[in-house]
Parts: sequence; structure tokens; C-alpha cells
Amino acid sequence: MRLQWGSLKSATFADFISRGGTTGLSDTMKIRAPKDFWSGVMFCGFAAVAIFAARGYSLGSAGRMGPGYFPLLLAGLLASLGGALIARSVVLSGEPLSRFHVLPLALIAAGVCLFGVSIEPSGLAVSLAVLTLMAALSGGRFRLGETLALAAALIVFSVGVFVYALGLPLNIWPSL
Repeated sequence: MRLQWGSLKSATFADFISRGGTTGLSDTMKIRAPKDFWSGVMFCGFAAVAIFAARGYSLGSAGRMGPGYFPLLLAGLLASLGGALIARSVVLSGEPLSRFHVLPLALIAAGVCLFGVSIEPSGLAVSLAVLTLMAALSGGRFRLGETLALAAALIVFSVGVFVYALGLPLNIWPSL
């Protein structure tokens, strides 16, 4: 893309906005796949957070890896994946973004927080049942029978793995 200053010198900010935020040049960069673009931005953001979190750890060497080596390696892979998705979004066409739904996301986050707060006093079985019900309510097709069956299967699996197989000291039922 070749940018010529003379073509932009007399343009005002209102002209810039009226043209949809473009310079008016014919060969401007356009995002053709918004889902890929925002996925790439998300991966690059996660990579930046991982690099920031691991900045105090020593890297070591490839032969003797320090505690910061693996997080930095994963952050580099995430940033590479994010960069590839952003580049892909400019080259290939894709589907537009759908409407962002806040209520289901908030319901799932509240369910996870409630699970963490209630697992000790209410026990694993009740906490998992509440979490499963809240997560199922966040979806568009809630069916009580399927949700109760899923909750029962999750309770049996979790009690079997975490309490009996791993021996974690979790209350299965509410402690009175």
C-alpha cells in the first residue's frame, strides 16, 4: 500500500469518518474475516498476559529450562497463532461476527463463582447440580430432563474421580 501525504493533507477528520474510516485510497487494507481477526487479537492478548506474568521467572537454557521457559514458549506460540489469524483475516473472506450475548456469559461466570463458593458448605453433588443447571439455563434450548441427567452423570463421574480415585478430601453432600 502506498500512502501519499498530499492526498491526505486537506482532508478533515469529518471527511475521514464519512468515508468509513478509510483514507480514500483504492488499495487500503480491509478486514474480510472479522471472526478470524478478533480471534487473533484474543490470542495475542493472552500471549501478552502470559509474557507479563512470566517476566519475573528465569528462563534458563534449552538444556536446563527455568520456570519461565515454558510459559514464554507457549506465549510465543499463542502470539504466532494470533498473528497468523490476523493475517488470514485480511487475505481470506469469512463470515461476519454474530451479536455478542452478555447474559449467557454472565450466567456461566456466576455459576462457576457460585460453585467455588458453595463447594465446601454444600458439597460436591449440590454444587455440581447448581452449576450444571445455571450453565444449561444460559443456552437457548433448555430441557430439564436432559439437564438433570447430565448433572447426575457429572456428579457420579466427579465423585468417582476426585473423591475415590484421587482421594481428595471433598464433601460429597452438605455438611451440617
